[in-house]
Amino acid sequence: MFVLRGNQNKQKMPLSSVNFMLGPQNRNCCQSPITGFINTLLLLGLLLAQQPLQTGGQSTTSNILSLLNKTEKNPTDHCVVEINNITVYKSIGSIWVSPKDACALHSCDLNKQGEPQEVIRKDNCGDFYCDIDSEVRPKEGSCCGECVRTKCRFKDQVYDVGQTWHNADDCTLNECSLLPNGQPMINTYKKSCPPLPRNCPLDLIYTETCCQYCNSSSVARNLYRNDDLNIETDDIWTEEFYTNHPCNRDCQANGEPKRCFYTFVVEWYETLSKACYECPNNITDCQRPHCITGDGITRSITVVNRMMPGPTIEVCQNDVIVVDVKNHLLGESTTIHWHGMHMKENPYMDGVPHITQCPISPHSTFRYTFKAENSGTHFWHSHTGMQRGDGVFGALIVKKPKIEEPHGHLYDFDLTEHKMIVQDWVHVPGISMFASHHHSNGDNKPLNLLINGKGRYYKAIWEKIKKEEKQEVRSNVPNEESKSTTRQPKIITSTTTTTTTSERTPYTGLVYTEKSSTAYPSDEATPATTEEEDDVVFLHPLDDSTLSNMRIRQNEISRLARLAQLDQYRSSTENVKESTINNKKIEESLKSEEIPDDSIGLERTKRAIDGEIPLHFIPLQTYNVKRGFRYRFRLINAEFLNCPIKISIDNHTLTAFNSDGFDFEAVDVGSIVTYAGERFDFVVNADQPVGNYWIRLKGLMDCDERFTSAFQVAILHYDGAPNEEPKEDLGYHHEPKGIELNAMNQGPGHVDSLTIAEINALPIYDKVPGIDRDALKPVADYKFFVYYDFYRKDHPEFHPSEYYGMDANMSNTSRVFTPQLNHISLKFPSVALLPARNEVDDSMFCNETSLEQKGIDCRKEFCKCHHVLQVPLNSIVELIVIDEGFTYDANHPFHLHGNAFRVVGLERLGANVTVEMIKQLDRYNLLKRNLVRPPVKDTVTIPDGGYTIIRFEAHNPGFWLFHCHIEFHAEIGMALVLKVGDNDEMVPVPKNFPTCHDYMPNDNDDESSNSGEQNSNNNSTSSPLGDGSNSALRNYYNRSLMVGGVVLLLNLLRSF
Repeated sequence: MFVLRGNQNKQKMPLSSVNFMLGPQNRNCCQSPITGFINTLLLLGLLLAQQPLQTGGQSTTSNILSLLNKTEKNPTDHCVVEINNITVYKSIGSIWVSPKDACALHSCDLNKQGEPQEVIRKDNCGDFYCDIDSEVRPKEGSCCGECVRTKCRFKDQVYDVGQTWHNADDCTLNECSLLPNGQPMINTYKKSCPPLPRNCPLDLIYTETCCQYCNSSSVARNLYRNDDLNIETDDIWTEEFYTNHPCNRDCQANGEPKRCFYTFVVEWYETLSKACYECPNNITDCQRPHCITGDGITRSITVVNRMMPGPTIEVCQNDVIVVDVKNHLLGESTTIHWHGMHMKENPYMDGVPHITQCPISPHSTFRYTFKAENSGTHFWHSHTGMQRGDGVFGALIVKKPKIEEPHGHLYDFDLTEHKMIVQDWVHVPGISMFASHHHSNGDNKPLNLLINGKGRYYKAIWEKIKKEEKQEVRSNVPNEESKSTTRQPKIITSTTTTTTTSERTPYTGLVYTEKSSTAYPSDEATPATTEEEDDVVFLHPLDDSTLSNMRIRQNEISRLARLAQLDQYRSSTENVKESTINNKKIEESLKSEEIPDDSIGLERTKRAIDGEIPLHFIPLQTYNVKRGFRYRFRLINAEFLNCPIKISIDNHTLTAFNSDGFDFEAVDVGSIVTYAGERFDFVVNADQPVGNYWIRLKGLMDCDERFTSAFQVAILHYDGAPNEEPKEDLGYHHEPKGIELNAMNQGPGHVDSLTIAEINALPIYDKVPGIDRDALKPVADYKFFVYYDFYRKDHPEFHPSEYYGMDANMSNTSRVFTPQLNHISLKFPSVALLPARNEVDDSMFCNETSLEQKGIDCRKEFCKCHHVLQVPLNSIVELIVIDEGFTYDANHPFHLHGNAFRVVGLERLGANVTVEMIKQLDRYNLLKRNLVRPPVKDTVTIPDGGYTIIRFEAHNPGFWLFHCHIEFHAEIGMALVLKVGDNDEMVPVPKNFPTCHDYMPNDNDDESSNSGEQNSNNNSTSSPLGDGSNSALRNYYNRSLMVGGVVLLLNLLRSF
């Protein structure tokens, strides 16, 4: 529509001076709409009368538009402009806005020559801004947009949507949330205070954040009262309890540290227990307290507070953490190690049995008290037996104010729910697998992976679909000749009726393309034999439209899961046949509808009584994000077997910036490889289209395609996306794009990968004790070559030479090679070294040098003793850790207790290497060392056939374990102890600290007399370095016994 704009002076003007312009640009109409309309008609008549219409094919409308815009044939006081592809004459002084660009302001002005000229000015919105709780959003027809409130403001503080904060004045918890119309609002929740202990004295009650608490550390314990009365440390066993723990708060600069109390009850438990009710058929039942799903296969587990992972401890730096560990295990001891805490002030809290403390006996409680000095992502776990692999682990996150975070600018949110604890998973207790592997022909290969204790057993699901597809092919194809050589994908879905109140659509089935078949060997030395190279299995998620086609017979998946479990006891699928009557019986029963009662060692799902456990309904871990924001993820590797994990997220880049609690220069990567004991922090930018994306875990080494092809997934869910699973293919062979950080068994210099040694630490660590610039001087004070491999030796526990040594006539699957450091297996003493250090003579210790001086050649004999390296306090120590790599193509992560270290070198020289070669390279200065800002870690991998060099200042006095973090290796002695400083330089033993020792009285002793005096003067005794079975060590053991006897005699004389 055209609008007539009158002259600003409202004087009569000739027709040629009348200006027309498009309505949207006219804001100065000076007449009423009716008057303007009449004037327009009159003007049209005048124009038509003065200039008749042309009829040479031009429409009447076009002529009218042309006439409307013409005032003079050759104007000298107008600008000729184009608006919406129409030529328009603008009078001098006219101003208008372009309909195509709201930021372009047009005007008709005279140039220096006095000629009319169109001038365009751009508005850069430099003076346009919004309040701190609002953001600029685009608006149609507006140049600078409009301000939209997107955050909450409370007492001059601004909070993001989803952020919570405490109001100490009125004891409420506030949350910034969104109304249905998208406007932010503040929800307020009244805080619920825990009850005071009934036995807390009035003088020990104090008020903090509007609640009253009891100073439990000062409460005298009554040995005769019931433990349940100790309410101040009896936790509620739910994830919500620990998320809302008073110590899980926003850390403030110069804030007062808190004393944070927790109770850990360690006990045997079960996956899919009765606490799960109808899970997974009713998906909401899977979220019930005490319900641990695992991957859907029932098995016995060991857990803390009936949670897996266990309780998350999330505190601020310099808080004091107090954890009462109650051992409710049946006849089994335990300890808890705080992985990442260096225990500078209290080394007795490190949690290593027989090194820093005695094991916690059943029916007893041990209190751990320590300061959370090292900020970052850490975790706690059992340091006893296979308990870590059975579920005794959890996150330990030490935060600091975001303003003090070196990379705080990289992310918008650091949420508790964005922790990611990954673990390898088997379907029997870890000690059962350990015994089968070392004493029989069982394997040591993880069957599956879990994320925060959740996952699906895709191998069993795939086997089910494969079997159904084969049956479908047989039923549809009448003869062999008509079968196609190429198998087509077959859609299999479930007809199982499920009741669910969850918003998320459960996983319903898989489409597969069959390309491969894999055997599962039971020993590292026997690689798997695979079929055709192009056979690879991909799993595809199904949508709801295919559900009606799935056919699953009664208890089929349950039987299949039990069949899959049988794989870990077979050397390969080709060796099954008819090896034993029992196995034959099992195989036959798996083909029938009945399950024999004498099927010993196979899983029996409890829900098989009422129906099968639908493995495809087992819930996956889901992480929620909102598009446009950046999130910090905390990755923790709690594995206990040799299964490095590669993690990636579909269509997303990972910005890695921290490992083991220490920041490094941020790097964008496509995937991260993490080894047992490592932690990584990375940022995920939610910048992709709203949807659901797979978070993928791929197992390497003992989990790779030679063995179990273990993989797992979680879901990255964007706010606003449908509640369904991603549609992209699932499978082990998925390869993410981009750089691979911390690549396995690779050295530096690759374009598609980065080793941990190739990243740069931040300068802030140049003044941190233990890892400062002093630790990077050209030559260390002490240098140790620590080399290892799997050695063919008659281990007296697993291969007694007189009965079934390594050279006995047996299958390769029954032989166990021994991993050792410098050909020495660590023997743990009967006492706890740190608290009993004054009762243990240093002559009890051994190492490669001391044994050589005594004429003992551990390369030829099996050696097991108290392997200790001693260094002075504050000395600079360099460890050159070498993987000789002759026996297996393996990989070992090593963890140092009590100190972080700099990774100054890492290289793979070939398939294998010898310590002599490394020493020779070092003599010629050919070992590469980076002494300029090398990364800081406490757990690092050693490439097979290569080396890793670590440096640190031994500033923390005590006895500290250095060990492989693969539990099967550490438990049989792949470790050593680093003694830092002299005994009198170490922290004094806490009062009434527990002791442990051997009790070996002589036959002539009167056991009934002087027992109290004996106990008071001999709280611990030393044990010999070995069991005496090795003739080469026997004389050494006798000398050690003599020394121990002298020490005992001196103690007795001292008592008189």
